[in-house]
Amino acid sequence: MRIALLALALLPAPALAQRAELPVREVDLPNGDRRFAMTLRIDGRPVEVGIDTGSTGLRVLPRGLWPTGTAARGPTVTYSYGAGTAFSGHAVSVAVGAGDIGGTIKVMRIEAVGCTAARLDCPVAHADLTSYGVQGDGIAGQGFAAILGIRVQHDQVDNPFLQLGVRRWIVELPTSAARTGRIVLNPTDAEVADFARIAVDANGTTPVCLEGPQKICARGFFDSGAAGLRVIRADPFRPWPNGTAATITIGTDAAAQRMTVTIGRRDEASALLYAPGGAETRLSLGFAPYFHWSVLYDADAHQIGLKPR
Repeated sequence: MRIALLALALLPAPALAQRAELPVREVDLPNGDRRFAMTLRIDGRPVEVGIDTGSTGLRVLPRGLWPTGTAARGPTVTYSYGAGTAFSGHAVSVAVGAGDIGGTIKVMRIEAVGCTAARLDCPVAHADLTSYGVQGDGIAGQGFAAILGIRVQHDQVDNPFLQLGVRRWIVELPTSAARTGRIVLNPTDAEVADFARIAVDANGTTPVCLEGPQKICARGFFDSGAAGLRVIRADPFRPWPNGTAATITIGTDAAAQRMTVTIGRRDEASALLYAPGGAETRLSLGFAPYFHWSVLYDADAHQIGLKPR
């Protein structure tokens, strides 16, 4: 028994997952819309990518993939977004690096941009692919060469962090263009110890309530790619007036976390909008929660974590 214990003591400690911290900056479009960006290495070159916690997959325009990715072959892929933007192209494998973490992963090469049948007037209805930038609202010369979708939801082109072996990450968006945020990949146990944990489902959603003149509860999600609080449902909804006090509750029972907002404040990203959707009500909280909390994503535990900033 003593020999066995001595042998165990001599075994090397398990290797810690590689930690990386990447700066995040705010990018303001000419129309006032805010985007959040970071730099990845794609195909051996630095590429600025728009961060989108409401979608899944790294989707790259041809100008962000030269030389390997533009020639690679792969299956046909389509993908669409809540604003009505629709991409088509192919899934290809290229080298991607995030700080000191890297590997060959599957990405989507965007080859055509259009609108979904439900939103034929979407922002990219008349976009020219040669001047189009992702998350640029269809404004020529704006946006990015790629969109980094990091929602914990499986897809034909999966979450790039998960593909790189990252199992948890922290998102802290900048609260103004004058500040710098960060994404921490593989944070240490000490860094995640103080987060309040809330379970999410396979689509990355959790119970959410928005309470003001009325109370609306549904499955909800955070979305760094879309400003504003959105009530998504088939039945029309009249947004409450700007200046209305509202409470957002994330999760249920003892694990629930709450934040207060004033409807219509830009510094709180709290404009209230109605978006036609399916019969089941959903709530998109946009990037308002990131102005209040640091947000932890734990893929193995199927949880998000919230910590006041």
